[in-house]
Amino acid sequence: MTKTPVDELLINEPRIDAKPLYEILNMCSRGYKIFRTIYVAVQTGLFDILDEPKTSEEISRELGVNVKLACKICDVLCDLGLLNKVKGAYRNTELSSLYLKRDSLLSQINVIESLNEEFKVWNSLNAALKGKPTPINEELFFEKRVPSLASEMLCGELQRTVRIIAELPEFKRARKLLDLGGGHGLYAIAFTKLNRRLKAYVFDLPRVLKCTRRYIEMFDAERVEVIPGDFFKDDIGAEYDIVFLSYIPGGKNPSLIPKIHSSLKTGGLFINKQVFYHDGEGSKDPLLDIGWNILSFQGMRKADRIYSFKGDVPFEGYIELLKRYFSVIKVVDASQFSRLTTSGAKSPLDPKMIIAKKRS
Repeated sequence: MTKTPVDELLINEPRIDAKPLYEILNMCSRGYKIFRTIYVAVQTGLFDILDEPKTSEEISRELGVNVKLACKICDVLCDLGLLNKVKGAYRNTELSSLYLKRDSLLSQINVIESLNEEFKVWNSLNAALKGKPTPINEELFFEKRVPSLASEMLCGELQRTVRIIAELPEFKRARKLLDLGGGHGLYAIAFTKLNRRLKAYVFDLPRVLKCTRRYIEMFDAERVEVIPGDFFKDDIGAEYDIVFLSYIPGGKNPSLIPKIHSSLKTGGLFINKQVFYHDGEGSKDPLLDIGWNILSFQGMRKADRIYSFKGDVPFEGYIELLKRYFSVIKVVDASQFSRLTTSGAKSPLDPKMIIAKKRS
């Protein structure tokens, strides 16, 4: 009997091994299931009750969950290093006790919830590919992102950044600081803790400042005030000793440089921390660029690459424009302040912090 191509398909293995494809698919499958397990554990309050050891039966009674499934979830969390199991009882590790409990000041639950929302956004990739990105009001977008950004910064980048700036002689003499597009306001709050004679102002969109006020109250920051507005359109104030920017839309747009220059006293500092692109640099990570292009802002116009907007200029061009108004004191490399990310980037995005002084 003559074998047909269909018969060959049933008898002989494919010419090209499918293993590399299945390794990719398995990575996707496992990563998603691990995230869902952590997310559900956080949502049910599992870590909130495990500072003391509890059996799966005790967990089931306290949380009102299925005992067998709770046991499986706890075993997975043990494998991940988020729980310990001793004599049949589960308990938080130091890592989960510090970062995964709702009552911890360093809780990263906002980050986990933000990741969950980001995954939902990716369901709209097909529409974006067909030229229909999902429109979103940027004020609403940033209002939702602020708690997550605050939690991320508290894991080391904020502390590293403020320590670098606190060493500057100009900071020690400063009496008035503007945190432009400051969002959560944690930088402004931290600066006032390090300089007891400093008054700081957080300038941002009105809805975003609702979150800012919560952090001001949380940290009892009496010398931090808020200014509502759009820094592209509205007056940002004057007679500042320092203007500080961190990862804001427009942070690489030269149109803001004269405005910031005018708002500073002679000899004042302009400190700008952003993810810059270099001349001739392409994508930092195509996967992140895809996510960036799924949503479109209704006001500000995004460019094609992650964290880029229309009107941005490359790092080298930005420095040259900055020198028309300021003396550049130093450029701080990412290794000195940047810490963690949940962006999914395969390599660091290489932000930089420019410290410049207004010329007399």
